[in-house]
Amino acid sequence: MISFPLLAISLGLVHCFEADHVLAVASISSKKVKYKSLFLEGASWGVGHSIPIIIIGISYSITKFFLLQNVSFSLELIVGVLLIVAGSYKMIKKPTLHVKENQVKAMLMVGILHGLAGSAAVILAYANQEETIIQSINYFLCFSIGSILGMGGINLVLGEIQNATKYIKKIQWLIPILTIGYGVYMIYKFY
Repeated sequence: MISFPLLAISLGLVHCFEADHVLAVASISSKKVKYKSLFLEGASWGVGHSIPIIIIGISYSITKFFLLQNVSFSLELIVGVLLIVAGSYKMIKKPTLHVKENQVKAMLMVGILHGLAGSAAVILAYANQEETIIQSINYFLCFSIGSILGMGGINLVLGEIQNATKYIKKIQWLIPILTIGYGVYMIYKFY
């Protein structure tokens, strides 16, 4: 039988593979050569994603009131617009190999927005459990650990793919086009 913390970490890892998460990270990710830099860049997105999940999740566990009850769909629309902007930017910018502090900040901010938009699903999926506040806090922290590790790993893989395809111009357009397309889909779906 799988332990509770391991289950929550696993759910956080699986959550990372949602299309909007992967495309957001892929479109913002810089071209870095070092594995550590790639991992930390993706992990910063995971930290940003975790901040609202933990805060809103713990407040829900204590009060049984969901703070973003009426704005969740609006935030999904904003994520759709963000994906369109990020994909468009990726199409026109020239890739650089040097580390930019702004890149990590951008990942963190986009992660926070995704965490706000997606917090409803994560929290409400757990809401029916009759757990103590300590168990709830443990769940949201472990889920967040999975998200941080997962996004760091995804960015590592995406960085390797992007570096491998730098010689094939046609494939370099794939990530921005998919990102823009999914952003349009999200706006259509939530509007």
